[in-house]
Amino acid sequence: MSLLDFRRSPQEEEKVQALSVARVGADKRGTRRIWLEGRKLARAGFVPAARYQLSVDHDSRTVELRLAANGERLVSRKARGEEELPVIDLANGQVLQSFEGLETVKVRFENGAVIITPTATDLRRLERAARLRSRLDGQQPLHVGSVSTGLGVLARAMHEGLQAAGLDSELLFSVEIESTYVEQCAKANPVWGSKTIAVEAPMQEIAFDAAALLALPKVEVLEAGLPCVGASLAGRAKKSLAKAEDDPKAGHLVAGFLAIAAAVNPAVILIENVPAYMNTASFSILSNQLTEWGYDVQSTILRGADYGCLEHRDRMALVAVTHGVEFDIQSLVADRGEPQLLGSVLEDVPDDSPLWSPMAYLRDKEDRDIAAGKGFRMQVYGPDAPSVAVLGRGYAKVRSTEPKLQHPTDPALLRQLTPAEHARVKGISEKMIEGLGITAAHEMLGQSILPKPFRALARHLGDALQAWQAGVGVPKAAPRAIAIDQPAPRIKPVRELAPLPLFA
Repeated sequence: MSLLDFRRSPQEEEKVQALSVARVGADKRGTRRIWLEGRKLARAGFVPAARYQLSVDHDSRTVELRLAANGERLVSRKARGEEELPVIDLANGQVLQSFEGLETVKVRFENGAVIITPTATDLRRLERAARLRSRLDGQQPLHVGSVSTGLGVLARAMHEGLQAAGLDSELLFSVEIESTYVEQCAKANPVWGSKTIAVEAPMQEIAFDAAALLALPKVEVLEAGLPCVGASLAGRAKKSLAKAEDDPKAGHLVAGFLAIAAAVNPAVILIENVPAYMNTASFSILSNQLTEWGYDVQSTILRGADYGCLEHRDRMALVAVTHGVEFDIQSLVADRGEPQLLGSVLEDVPDDSPLWSPMAYLRDKEDRDIAAGKGFRMQVYGPDAPSVAVLGRGYAKVRSTEPKLQHPTDPALLRQLTPAEHARVKGISEKMIEGLGITAAHEMLGQSILPKPFRALARHLGDALQAWQAGVGVPKAAPRAIAIDQPAPRIKPVRELAPLPLFA
């Protein structure tokens, strides 16, 4: 099935004369009012003095005007120079009751009919708010979708944070291009359940395939970690990009994400990325489009150091909540917890292990960088270090500026962190990388978030949703312990991946 299958039939196309968005105003007494005039009316047959019948369907929020010889209403006229234009002035509180709270409506002009409905934006806003309230009132798990899932660390942090706020959740779908990531999530991520639809495909392919979008269920929460190589200065320099959007692989993905978001219509959207993403055109497009769709959009930088994380990794968090839910991202309070040292997460590696190495080529490179006046330095840590620098996606490549461990007795020897240590430094459960090779494990961990700050943010969001349900004001976050030692309970035993129909 393609997008063309969803077009109107030729008969329907012939009926439509025009489409417009009209403002819902008010008269001097404050009564709701919709004013229609001009050639669009005339083309539909509503000429001055024509009679029509008005009907209202409050269930579908539709007001319909149809030409009728014996109609009770009359099209008015307005002089503009020597020309007379048709005018219809709908100023009746009962008639326009369905549009209460709306600023605009969609008007469809057909042969002999004018049909007035809420705009698609308002219909989506009303639908997601009603769906969210229904699930909260019924104490049902919130449905969650994930885009660019990766290892699923954000998906798990979202689940655990909502759970800490007293809200259950279910991951209904995951969109991820890499098959190894999809398989690892299904095997080792506890939030992946029997209901989770695996979408192993580029998001931009799914986003503009109507059949695929129809297969994705509506969700209350949508989270994403959009690819961000071109957002950082280093990434742009490496790829010789003038701006992040020039990246042929990832620069356009904001369009695909927005298409998916429009289709699944979540009440809450959480997007994480590098801090520099806030300076991109993609960030502006996201913020402005989501605002246009009726979301309140806020953003902040979540710093690992503020939450007592060993890895000092900073990530941007963009949160969009449907209009009406009061949420203040700036009131999120970071809980540092008990301080820890690097030694508390290190494995017992023997002093004579082959993991220890002189790494002479890296030391030589450092000497050359110093001689050339470059700022690159090796990052060497001992067990008493209170923090480490960022461990990136390519950590397995043994690069000079990423963390190395100093041998306890021989100052000439260094080693890399093991995958298990890498996971512990980030606060990620080691079970999530079980069965992976060293390179794959470091790659998946290196592009993952720190769970602790995002668990706190998800808990804060959960508090706001419950405050909205109860009809009280925006909650102020307070430090609260969130269990991180115990894995989140599985929703259901994992079954074989369920492909979308287009992949069958």
